[in-house]
Amino acid sequence: MPRPTTEFLRAVSAFRRYAHPERLAEWEQRFAFGLADIEQVFEAAVTAPPVLSAPGAMPTESFPAGRYVPASIADELVSASAAQIAHQVRNHERSVVEIAELFLGRIEAHRHLNAFITVNPALVREEAHGLDHRLKRGEDIGPLAGVPVGIKDLMSVRGYPLTAGTRAIEAKIQERDAPVVARLRAAGALIVGTTNLHELAFGINSANPHFGHVQNPRHPGYIPGGSSGGSAAAVAADLAAVAVGTCTGGSIRQPAACCGIVGFKPTYDAVPREGVFPLAWSLDHIGPITRNVEDAAIAFEVMAGLPEHSMLPHTAITAPRIMQPRKFFYDMLDDEVRAATVAALARFRAAGAPIGAVDVPGIELAPGIQLITIASEGAQANADLLARHADKLGEDVRLRLETGQFYLAVDYIKAQQLRNQVRQSMIDSFGDADVMIIPAMPVLPPKSGTMTMELDGKTMHVAPLLTRFTSPINFCGFPALSMPCAKSRSGLPINLQVVGRPGADATVLRVARWCEQILAA
Repeated sequence: MPRPTTEFLRAVSAFRRYAHPERLAEWEQRFAFGLADIEQVFEAAVTAPPVLSAPGAMPTESFPAGRYVPASIADELVSASAAQIAHQVRNHERSVVEIAELFLGRIEAHRHLNAFITVNPALVREEAHGLDHRLKRGEDIGPLAGVPVGIKDLMSVRGYPLTAGTRAIEAKIQERDAPVVARLRAAGALIVGTTNLHELAFGINSANPHFGHVQNPRHPGYIPGGSSGGSAAAVAADLAAVAVGTCTGGSIRQPAACCGIVGFKPTYDAVPREGVFPLAWSLDHIGPITRNVEDAAIAFEVMAGLPEHSMLPHTAITAPRIMQPRKFFYDMLDDEVRAATVAALARFRAAGAPIGAVDVPGIELAPGIQLITIASEGAQANADLLARHADKLGEDVRLRLETGQFYLAVDYIKAQQLRNQVRQSMIDSFGDADVMIIPAMPVLPPKSGTMTMELDGKTMHVAPLLTRFTSPINFCGFPALSMPCAKSRSGLPINLQVVGRPGADATVLRVARWCEQILAA
């Protein structure tokens, strides 16, 4: 029997005193795309208590600390890895001022990419001189010495305005750094600016109506991903060696996949979230976007307050045990994505990695669980903006926040109960494997402006489709890394995703580094 959606939306909006009858058609259309997933949640049987405090975990593996020494010196500084830059700066082979001038020039020359919202050249030069002064005094300024880093404009950066990618808040100059930014500075990083994003971090294409649509520097005309699209574009265009992103449903790994680079989402709360503008409190994560796995490990160690070189072993990495979760993750894929992922798994098997297969019970509930959770928490986190400044929001974000008002408390609580069940099913499904390997996205990066896509005969809204394989990992709180594994016939990137148990960040990074080496051979 069809649900009386129109009457329900009209009644709830009136009850909440958010009466905008002229927007009813848009609300109905938005609901229609997710209704089948929501219905699955409504009808599912519940056997677990709700997750009312988001699941974090302590690290389960680490390696003896040391110092990163790159295998080679980069020919070009702009494309050098973070490890290479820091090694040269620590050994007094490069000055931070030289690095600052080079990257400021590149950022200015690539303003058309809209990768950055704010760049303060005077502040960058001042910080570069300060780092060089410390080096001359004989200090070891840290594992990110002189490394140019972009910070997603969703967190407090001293001396920069915090916009959250919107005009609906007053962009105040920040007096202090968020803890994650403070840790980066303490490790010698050179903050080169704040990066653009999908407004309020609530979207997948970083088409920002206020600060310009972020462009994909490697694949013009295609989305750069979101919401951390500016961070991914900055790294892919060699405007920064490392960028910080946030991830609520895939906003680190999906932009990495669209730009063909590396994005690492750590275990929930492994990196502190204080000073970061919230979207959905139980789903939000912070992590690095880089061009290789080693740099992701270096940046994560700093961001999480861990010893240097504790997330990767110093010795050769042995073949890992891999699990392939077939149901959901492999049953609806673009042909080229499927072929590339299967080919990568074949190479891993040939290199000695045992690969098992499993079906995760209940995983088909993941889209509905994520939709109800992010919509409800996002609407509450931004309730004041919606009530007071809805007209200042971009249309797509306003619509997402508006529809989040219509979920009932019983829906949210049931989603958290089912979330707990699915999380435990995922943990059990690892078996004795080190990691699971799944595609980062079920389809190739879409062209800019794409609203819906066809897959297996179904018309799907692009946002839940692109985050189909990343959002379950967010609500489980697991560490996961997105990394390139192939290109399509047209040259578009295809990324796979390495997923670990809660707290197994070092395991994910170790296995991803091994995979990177096998794929590069």
